[in-house]
Amino acid sequence: MTHDPTAPYDILIIGGGFAGLSAALYTARGMRRGVLCTAGPSRNAAAQHTHGFLTQDGTNPAELLQTARAQLAQYELPIIEAEVTQITGENNAFTAHLTDGRTIQARKLILATGVQDILPPIPGLREEWGRGVQHCPYCYGWEVRDQPLALYQPGLTGPDGLWTILYHQKLSRDLLVCGTGPHDFTAEQREQLQGVGVTLVDSALERVEGIPKGVRLHFADGTSAERAVLYTHGERKLNAALAETLGCKIESGGIFVTPNNQKTSVDGVFAAGDVSTGNQVAFAVAGGARAAMFAAFEILSENMPTWARA
Repeated sequence: MTHDPTAPYDILIIGGGFAGLSAALYTARGMRRGVLCTAGPSRNAAAQHTHGFLTQDGTNPAELLQTARAQLAQYELPIIEAEVTQITGENNAFTAHLTDGRTIQARKLILATGVQDILPPIPGLREEWGRGVQHCPYCYGWEVRDQPLALYQPGLTGPDGLWTILYHQKLSRDLLVCGTGPHDFTAEQREQLQGVGVTLVDSALERVEGIPKGVRLHFADGTSAERAVLYTHGERKLNAALAETLGCKIESGGIFVTPNNQKTSVDGVFAAGDVSTGNQVAFAVAGGARAAMFAAFEILSENMPTWARA
């Protein structure tokens, strides 16, 4: 299928992770003229394995992304290794300005710009991120089940805090829970937690040390503990500057999208992946595919001849 090279692209996809590449694949297979611009390093760059992704469980995420790019090449959808710094215009007439000085015109946008994990400022934590320090029991939990584990999450209290602890305790009856100081649980709650294998450490975590089979945790009172994995949940910073400039509605969990079609609150703008719908590769791939499909449907509807309209 040939395209007028001077015409605007049908769909501009911003972000070269799992959501963006999935959107690019569906854009191409939907016979739409698309282009993808990268949006910085992948959140999965530090991870060694991707889990929970059907047929690819345990595969290195970098290898999955390389394979996706290689398979996408046959569709001749260009991938531009430059970031989009600004977007102007409106539905069917967007202009994206790139770091390399180029501009791109497109009818629809798919934002797959991802998030950044802002980790607690504890020495050694960043160095062990993706190895002995993990953020998600679904992404990395089965492999260390029934082993000594730890959770670092300051401020746990009440029913929500107990839920968070028990969510991790399902992996092991030897779970150490630590933070920046004493935990705010009652004596009864502490006894109940201890009964299911949870140890509350009231001394602050000061340093994380990588060891051959996990991490060694060092506490302010001079004690230490070896664990197969330390789970921690740092701040998720949305890469949503472009979405904010466009006027997209943004909630605490990400860019607001209508679940069935990934539409944002701005006409012609769709979003997918961690920046909008969760923290799993499977979700990102599904969201990217859905965004591209419905962006293409929208273009088809707009292009319908008058005789075909109801």
